[in-house]
Amino acid sequence: MTVSSFDIFDTCLVRKCGTPENFFDVFSLQAFNSEVEEWARQEFVAARWLAQKSVQSPSMTLQDIWDAFDWTHPQLKSINELVKLELQAEREMLVPVLCMRDKVNACRTKGHHIIFISDMYLPSAFLCEIMQTNGFMQDGDSLYVSCECNAEKWNGKLFKYVHDKENLSYRQWHHYGDSEVADYRAPRKLGIKCTCVNHPYTPYQHQWMTNDFSLGYKSPSIMAGLGRALHYSIDWTTHTDFIFDIIAPFYSSLVYKMLNDAEQRGIERLYFCARDAYPLYRIALKFQPLFPKVECNYLYISRQSLYEGEDNAKLQYFIQEGVATLSANVAIVDVRSQGKTQRFLSDYLMGHGYKEVFGYYFEMFTLKEQKYFNPYHCEVNGAYLVMNQNLEKLLLYRWHLYEDFFSLNDFPKTVDYTINEHGDAVPVFSSKTDSEDNFQNNQSYWAQVHNSLIESYAEEYIKMGLGKYSDQIFEYVCMPTLASFMARPKKAYLEAISEFHSYHAGQKKFVPYIKRLTLWELLAQRGGKNNVWPSASLIYTLPEWLANFILDSMKK
Repeated sequence: MTVSSFDIFDTCLVRKCGTPENFFDVFSLQAFNSEVEEWARQEFVAARWLAQKSVQSPSMTLQDIWDAFDWTHPQLKSINELVKLELQAEREMLVPVLCMRDKVNACRTKGHHIIFISDMYLPSAFLCEIMQTNGFMQDGDSLYVSCECNAEKWNGKLFKYVHDKENLSYRQWHHYGDSEVADYRAPRKLGIKCTCVNHPYTPYQHQWMTNDFSLGYKSPSIMAGLGRALHYSIDWTTHTDFIFDIIAPFYSSLVYKMLNDAEQRGIERLYFCARDAYPLYRIALKFQPLFPKVECNYLYISRQSLYEGEDNAKLQYFIQEGVATLSANVAIVDVRSQGKTQRFLSDYLMGHGYKEVFGYYFEMFTLKEQKYFNPYHCEVNGAYLVMNQNLEKLLLYRWHLYEDFFSLNDFPKTVDYTINEHGDAVPVFSSKTDSEDNFQNNQSYWAQVHNSLIESYAEEYIKMGLGKYSDQIFEYVCMPTLASFMARPKKAYLEAISEFHSYHAGQKKFVPYIKRLTLWELLAQRGGKNNVWPSASLIYTLPEWLANFILDSMKK
């Protein structure tokens, strides 16, 4: 009988938090009856980890670990509750690796007997349930776990146990796993054919892991684990890594910061401006239960509809939506602005006796001729940033990318307002669906992909407890990653923007944001004539090491 066996953790399943150590950080957020100080959370994590170390043995079970747990706190839940909560947290943390599920099914189709083997303290009944739920295990398959067999893989004893129990032939046995020692060297010594499985982190995820010097909640490496898990649990495309590593963390932390600030300011309603703020709005709806005092709405608005819209319908629309208010504190949200929309909207509302609006932006680039601004909050002040030439070139020169590609959508522009047959004011849309300045091939499809994946990421972002650390995540993870990408993009991510186009004012036509350069363009150094981002095009065209060598040489 031919046998195919598979390791479970980091082979068939990966944790959304990344490493086992990170799991205890995430689990700790559920361990108390109410929120506690950071020192208490950290002490709980350390005590749980030390308990596991103190009873380390092949037969160690989850109950053994909690029996050895010796730490108390007035808000800590009971041991029985903690055992159940840890199992539930593991259940929610584990996601399937699709390529390994396909491999298991392929082996099963060939008539192989399927066995799952794990060095783990969790009970086999629990692991069987997880493996069945995630589509790995079926009737007739077997599962062995070290704590119940009193044997481990790393020294070969668990493989010998399975061999005797199942009456197998080592020569007809193929094992798959991620550990070089436990899943490769040990079984090979017994004559088992082995394949080492590797589910690597992407370049930015690896960077977050290696540069995580967090003294408390390890949010950078937890984010790396989340991005990796989402990558392997869906049908992968070049867009997915771009979204999970660059766009979704950036937008999720940004929106959480906005909502938190709005709650502190007493702002009652946020209005996310069509169309660029649409993904921010989708994220905000996921976060809104955490901020019950802040209502989130989507506002159909553009400079054209503000400046040229029919006045009666326009005013009625703003009244209907609650933007025009006499008492409530409201704010608009956009990715980037020069302040004109907020200024005109506030002047218009105040001219009709209503309150002005506050503004939230990622970037606000004020104009010299503007002497007065409505109150606003932004993360990047463009006028201030010009004093830092490095960041100015990285962020301000690439604004089309983060404003239009990050917020990719196929919604038509709002150009006016009208009164419908029911007496309601409704927006009037342009017949042109593409942006006037940018477009993406297969835009409707990719817009749906972007927003669906961003929304899925936002859900997990909250489940992983990352929201409360959004300030640090935004400043020390998302912004450095964004700046790093703008400065010297990694080739692995460039395919995602290869079909993104921007309007070239000099040529008066749309040109690719990046492109594969021809030999003539490379030799003549004319890579910037027919695309917007010459250095990225060079990296996209050549081997990354060679492109970086050329770019470094050009700096000297």
